[in-house]
Amino acid sequence: FCFTPKGMLIALPRGATPVDFAYAVHTDVGDTCVGAKVNGRIMPLMTELKNGDEVEIIRSKAQVPPAAWESVVVTGKARAAIRRATKNAIRKQYSGLGARILERAFERAGKTFTKESLKPVLHRLARKDIEDVLASVGRGELSSTDVMKAVFPDYKDERVTVAPPKQREEGWSKIRNAAGMLFQMPGTRAAKKGKDQPRDGAVPIRGVRGDLPVRFAPEGAVPGDRIVGIIQPGTGITIYPIQSPALQAFDDQPERWIDVRWDIDERTKERFPARISVTAINAPGSLADIAQVVASNDANIHTLSMIRTAPDFTEMLIDLEVWDLKHLNRLLSQLKDNSSVSDARRVNG
Repeated sequence: FCFTPKGMLIALPRGATPVDFAYAVHTDVGDTCVGAKVNGRIMPLMTELKNGDEVEIIRSKAQVPPAAWESVVVTGKARAAIRRATKNAIRKQYSGLGARILERAFERAGKTFTKESLKPVLHRLARKDIEDVLASVGRGELSSTDVMKAVFPDYKDERVTVAPPKQREEGWSKIRNAAGMLFQMPGTRAAKKGKDQPRDGAVPIRGVRGDLPVRFAPEGAVPGDRIVGIIQPGTGITIYPIQSPALQAFDDQPERWIDVRWDIDERTKERFPARISVTAINAPGSLADIAQVVASNDANIHTLSMIRTAPDFTEMLIDLEVWDLKHLNRLLSQLKDNSSVSDARRVNG
């Protein structure tokens, strides 16, 4: 137990610091904490408090809690508040950047930008408020062109150019049961291009039962990832993102590696699997908040499992279906912005 200068009793766990004490008094006190006096003496904020200590918090309105404080505090309340304050500070920076980007974009188009002009088109941009729009533009999740078209439906970006059709490099082929990907088998070259190939361009790899199945590793892979295929004898080909730690198991088996790359037909809409880890605050409605963010971003939850629970937080693994890497990163960013979420990240391996 510790005390405020006015004699208020504050209960804290063993190992608590003045920062824990500040957040236990009030979140605003913690957010504006810049120093502390313990028993009348100025002490470092990482000082471990003892039973019966009198603690006075020194505050400044200009203070923003540094992210490094997370490694100093021991209470869940302090840790969550620090993450939230850090997140809000970063969001504010992105919001300011987004406002400047839109001001320049509107000026180029001969229009005048005002924040109020965004309010009627929030539903078109799939954002809950104006600050959310500005922060999304600042992070690169929304382009200024998308915002211009939402505000002015007749707007046309004259700078848009049509990309030339991509030429398929020689030596790459399709495999049945693997839409959206090209494969280069070990030792294949384009010297025999057109010979003994089926009309649909697929390589007729045969397994025990018909064409060799192609499946994704548990963590999934999405367009935008660098990917590689591993031949699984008798069962098929497994696609891994190149950053997957699981690939280390095949380092000494080069004959099982297959070069793979994406070949997405924009006319064919197909989602791809990805696994994320989300740490949510234990509060009524937090799971519903997460599901709402996923749904509002046009993604799909395939499976969800709780892997760790604590009094303040629950960590869960979610297998998603998304369009591509940009879509996945946008979803993760919006999950991190949600007040019910303390952390959201992609899982590799």
